Amino acid sequence: MNIKEWQRTITDWAISKGFNWTPEDVDTMLLRLHSEVSEAGEEARDDDLEGFKEELADIAIRLFNIAGVFGVDLEKEIEKKMKVNKERPRLHGRKKK
Repeated sequence: MNIKEWQRTITDWAISKGFNWTPEDVDTMLLRLHSEVSEAGEEARDDDLEGFKEELADIAIRLFNIAGVFGVDLEKEIEKKMKVNKERPRLHGRKKK
């Protein structure tokens, strides 16, 4: 499956489970995404690779669902952003010592 297909599949699945998110729910959706990132950090800190991988999947699922709710073509946006990133200097944004 490509990213767009995953977005559709995950969003349809979320709706089937009663999570009928709308753009007005953006704060809740982002907080849930943040919680998955925090859980991934906990798994990494505990050296639990399997748990870490599962949390990374949860992050992707939440992200794809948010993009689906907003009608964002995430694959297209990633491609656009990577073109920008490729032009950035090495370690951009870091303070020089």
